Amino acid sequence: MLKAINVTKSYGSLQVLKGVSLEVQQGQIVSIVGASGAGKSTLLHILGTLDLADGGELYLNRQAVHTHQKPNQLARFRNQHVGFIFQFHNLLPEFSALENVAIPGFIAGNRSDKEVKAEAEALLQRLGLAKRIHHKPGQLSGGEQQRVAVARALINKPSIVFADEPSGNLDSASADSLHSLFFQLREETNQTFVIVTHNNELADMADQKYVMEDGVIL
Repeated sequence: MLKAINVTKSYGSLQVLKGVSLEVQQGQIVSIVGASGAGKSTLLHILGTLDLADGGELYLNRQAVHTHQKPNQLARFRNQHVGFIFQFHNLLPEFSALENVAIPGFIAGNRSDKEVKAEAEALLQRLGLAKRIHHKPGQLSGGEQQRVAVARALINKPSIVFADEPSGNLDSASADSLHSLFFQLREETNQTFVIVTHNNELADMADQKYVMEDGVIL
């Protein structure tokens, strides 16, 4: 599903990634852990094509992603194949939950608006938000907002979902609920997740755990 080979990244004289290699199989939940500054988020952003590596190779579904250097190429690839969940949701406050989930589907342009909205509503219902679909983010709890973000990540049926500290801003009950949701989705749809987390319980539940330190995987 995903293969990174000797990925490097520097910002000026600071070398953040020093040759990282990893593999993720279809349907796996993989966690990446390590102290702050170890390079976890930088790696996740490169794996998800939000940032470009300085060197190395990156393959997703056997496609050589590292050869896509133009921003419009990467944006199109990302929209079609990759989902993202961030710590602070990044929901648009002026839009409802339904609209936030539907936006990536509208951008993809391969379904009618009616079909996208129906899929968005179905996802929100599946994630326990049937009565909240017309609420704006400010009217939702932190856990509810994060579930909206999960639905948004899934709207285009991505090959893989990257999550950067997805439960870092949630209380323990909401975090546990979110973690259970990831495994439920994996069981039901064979969805693949790569999760950067400081939550040891979630990290240890993963099928595979990578530990990063000082820009390398131990």
